[in-house]
Amino acid sequence: MALGFSEGERERLDRDAMAIVTAHPRVIDLIARGALLNPTGNALVYLRSATDESPVALTYDDLMGLLQAATDWFRNFGITSSDAIAILTPSCPATFVALWAGTVAGIANPLNLLFSREAIAAQLKAAGAKILFVPPPGAPGGLYEKVVGLDQEVPTLKRIVVLPLDGTVAFDGDVLRPDPAWRDKLGTATADDANRVAAMLPTGGTTGHPKITRLTNLNMVASSVGSMLSIGTTARDRALVALPLFHVGGAFVGSLSSLAAGAAIYLPTAFGMRNPEVVTQFWRILERFAITFAGLVPTSLGAVAAVPVDGADLSKLRIVATGASTCPPEIERRFLAAWGGDAVRQVYGMTEFSGAITQVPHDKSPDGAAVGLPVALAQFAVLADGQLHHGPSPMGELLARGPQVFAGYVDPRQTEAAFHDGWLRTGDLCKIEDSGQVLVTGRIKDLIIRGGHNIDPAMIEDIAMQFPGVSLAAAVGRPDSYSGEVPMLFVSATPGASIDAAALADFMNERVADSTARPKAIEIVGEIPLTPVGKIFKPRLREIAAEQAVRQVLSAHAASSAFTAQAITDPDRGLFVRVTFEGDAAATTKVTRELGLLPVATQIVGPT
Repeated sequence: MALGFSEGERERLDRDAMAIVTAHPRVIDLIARGALLNPTGNALVYLRSATDESPVALTYDDLMGLLQAATDWFRNFGITSSDAIAILTPSCPATFVALWAGTVAGIANPLNLLFSREAIAAQLKAAGAKILFVPPPGAPGGLYEKVVGLDQEVPTLKRIVVLPLDGTVAFDGDVLRPDPAWRDKLGTATADDANRVAAMLPTGGTTGHPKITRLTNLNMVASSVGSMLSIGTTARDRALVALPLFHVGGAFVGSLSSLAAGAAIYLPTAFGMRNPEVVTQFWRILERFAITFAGLVPTSLGAVAAVPVDGADLSKLRIVATGASTCPPEIERRFLAAWGGDAVRQVYGMTEFSGAITQVPHDKSPDGAAVGLPVALAQFAVLADGQLHHGPSPMGELLARGPQVFAGYVDPRQTEAAFHDGWLRTGDLCKIEDSGQVLVTGRIKDLIIRGGHNIDPAMIEDIAMQFPGVSLAAAVGRPDSYSGEVPMLFVSATPGASIDAAALADFMNERVADSTARPKAIEIVGEIPLTPVGKIFKPRLREIAAEQAVRQVLSAHAASSAFTAQAITDPDRGLFVRVTFEGDAAATTKVTRELGLLPVATQIVGPT
């Protein structure tokens, strides 16, 4: 059955969503909705290890009481509604409490756990953070050690507070006790409360100066209600949330949508699917806790698909969703073969939309590689050939609007470019099909443009994934002096497998029908770089491709001289390659001329 809403279905969906949003206009109101539906049921279950025999459990009454206690702690510290509360901690009960209480007392500001110290400092300064939460010294990732001394460098930062990862809810040793009077202290929301910026989430890279999105209570509530209705979440559900809480997939599509329904959230250790133990125990975790909903990024789907199910009972699992990037068909095929389910449901969203823009609804059958229909209260259109298309469309840029759209970036200069006539620009290539579903093919900037030919990297990657032993595949453009750029393919092997580069090249040449799209270079790597949520991090692959292109030029025209090439992505200059070169003046002139033919900036340093 193809995807598609009838007019009546869509009207009912929007009406139901608006009723919930109107009645629960703040994040805390939405969580309280779940608590009133299921006060004695578990809100949060935290596995300290993948095989934790006695995980930490908080009921909804516990959670709401802790949120009130944390709100009081913030206010006693001097936090006001305009103060940013920065959170650099992985998923655990203390992080959960700090995040959602932060939206009540001030402005919650969860940070990417892979941020460099420079990026953390830049974010804290831009947000005006007054307090920073970090894990204890010695925790994985060295997060505490990374921020030591920042309270002396960031003028607004008054205190760095340690949050434990053992399941205890304590702020710098102050153990919080649930406030039993939380219902009396909830208060009544006003229109100003709904429109108040209550969270700031980072978007972009992990170094330099990533953008910071400003999200209102209304943004977050509308987004989470849309996801709740798309998933069909009820108080009987048990949701495995493995994405980090600084990502909209973990915070809103997974967590807040579940809390709104009174469902139980299971956190599979502090680092989720980045913990190898969780990957190897994945099927047993689903069986043991009778998980009904799980959200995984495509790379995680591929990783767990390689783990034997060994007879685990997965009969309770009703929905598996994936997002953050387009799921290659081969990865979906492998996962379904392991799980035995009929489909993986796509979710498509962005930080600036506070979460999901489209999802495959729980009561609709997925249609191929489509990412579904607009969530409740959301609208989309395609910008192609200078025209907006609201129905079936040619390929173009997806635009979206609705109450989920963010309140702009912290730096207002960045905000104007994010919109087109009031519509949020996603930067993604897509088309609206006859059924009303959206097919997303990739980022506009991910297109490989070879001599004027637009090449979709997903097409190359999908074919590479079919080669025996390939675990992940990613294609980017490698700078080329003749064609501008040519396709370069990166692959990693499944555990225990080896890949013959020549055989893979033959395989690609046979199956990639468009000769311009056949990879000109193939690199077999130990690991393909990933973001903290498991999305392939193509900026690093573009750096490697640029380095390779420069080295080829140097090898051809300066083989007798010692040289190095290091690609750098600077927040102001963009991507460039720094070349150390020890040739004489004549050789330097020649190399400079040849490097100048490449469509990538170079900087030559060293003796001449």
